[in-house]
Amino acid sequence: MFGAFVLGACSDGGAGAEPKETVTVTATATATVTAEPERISSQRGEALQAAREAAEDAGYEVSVHNANKGDAEPSGKWKVCFEEIGYGTVDYGAVREGALCPKKDGGPLTWPRIPDVTGEVYAKAVKALAKVGLDEDDIDVESAYKDVSVSASDVEGDADGYKVCFQSPSAGKDVKPGTEAVLTLVEGGSCPSDEGTYKDRKNDPDYTPPPPANSGSGGGSGSTGGPGGTGGAAEWNGQCELTSPAGNCYQAGQFCANKHLGMQTHNSAGRIIYCKQRADGQRWNYS
Repeated sequence: MFGAFVLGACSDGGAGAEPKETVTVTATATATVTAEPERISSQRGEALQAAREAAEDAGYEVSVHNANKGDAEPSGKWKVCFEEIGYGTVDYGAVREGALCPKKDGGPLTWPRIPDVTGEVYAKAVKALAKVGLDEDDIDVESAYKDVSVSASDVEGDADGYKVCFQSPSAGKDVKPGTEAVLTLVEGGSCPSDEGTYKDRKNDPDYTPPPPANSGSGGGSGSTGGPGGTGGAAEWNGQCELTSPAGNCYQAGQFCANKHLGMQTHNSAGRIIYCKQRADGQRWNYS
């Protein structure tokens, strides 16, 4: 803006007095206009640190607060759930990493829940767990049977061929940062009723076989094995041909040494067992 002012001198002389000099002054005023900040897109669901940087780069002054009950100070890894954008300012309400956004700002802290994946094939179970924040690095696998081995590489090669029998944590548990899951699997087939059982009962070290049919004391026709002696278990002399370094008889399911591979002996119950190579190593077996 500008204006002009005319200054003149009044004379007290008569009509014949000479006129005085006239001075003109021009004044200029300057108005300051603040630039409007750039518009920013919604940052809901983003990490707080990334949201803060985006807003500050756009010229906004940023403030943050805990969107849950409590006075915990938000950190950069927290998730933005609420935002209030003003002229050159923005306030973000965030929750802890991995937590769910409350329905209203200031609501209680809640976490995703572990789904029930028992009965599902491994591939579907992994997808369900991924939805609550667990990836394959957070998931371990094990066999539902003690005498059958299952490795991660086996499952990765046939993700639809293995079924989940048991899971840990159980369905409904909170998924907090650091949560890991264990899926207990079988390859095809049906699941056992309990964890930690043997697919072949004979591989259980505590398994007691039924007495041989010809071990009775009666005079049945099957008790004789030919001239000069009796057959079946009656021929065992009560001694184990091969014993452990401690002098004990070997039992089915126990590991056997390299030197015994392909050999056989009696266990403490008088039953013949064989040292064979299996998927889970060299073990004594009934057959």
